[in-house]
Amino acid sequence: MLLRVRRHCPLLAHRDAIVVSLQYGLCARNQEVWGLRWASLDGEFAWVLEVLSGGQLEEWGKTEHSTKRRTAMPSLLQEDLCEWRAALSDAGHPVRDVDFILPGNLAGPNHGGRDVRTEACHVSESQAHSWGASSFTPAVEKAAQRPELAAILGATPYALRRGGISLRLRAEDPQTVASECGTSPRMLNDHYAYAIQDLRRNPPRPADIEWRAARTAQAELHAHQQASPASAVEEPRHRRSRLSAWLKARRGPLPSASDG
Repeated sequence: MLLRVRRHCPLLAHRDAIVVSLQYGLCARNQEVWGLRWASLDGEFAWVLEVLSGGQLEEWGKTEHSTKRRTAMPSLLQEDLCEWRAALSDAGHPVRDVDFILPGNLAGPNHGGRDVRTEACHVSESQAHSWGASSFTPAVEKAAQRPELAAILGATPYALRRGGISLRLRAEDPQTVASECGTSPRMLNDHYAYAIQDLRRNPPRPADIEWRAARTAQAELHAHQQASPASAVEEPRHRRSRLSAWLKARRGPLPSASDG
């Protein structure tokens, strides 16, 4: 997402990256990330209190426990959000507690929708609906050009929720994961059991540690490509093989159906 600055202004590219971090780090549904305000953050936790539905903010979600729930927030996500809030402030956008983490007017004052109670600007229904095709899909297609990531081709933003839940299940109690992610233990058992079985091969590590390791590996790869222009076209064979083996060892089968 951050490398797509060529097509977007830097702030919009940063916004796209934060959408991914939020949906993955909070295991959130698509409509949930757009309703998050800065007041939603509570130390190491985040509250899901509103969703964007039909272009309007609603205090209800798809399932009984999808809103008015509190979920743990990885420290890496906390750091991402601190940087994002500073970037918004530096660009002249309001960052009050009532303001939305993902403002709808980053591309101009005529974009987005207004919350009538606070005058805070959120994304519109069309912006939310088009984000997957216009921002997420091109990034997935670009990443999938790397042989070791070819399997992600065709992934949708909802895959970020699935991936976040699967990662948490490696080291956390399923009841806690179900409660914080707004789903049920039965749903986890039906559609995410592969993640638990995978622990027979790989010792569990907290989600934040796994996420940091992946982020570090990507940063090192990018730095190597920047230092060696030829590697941007074709990575060294030993590096591809090593990263491919690392991903293969940790990748279980994809779930056959989405959860609620």
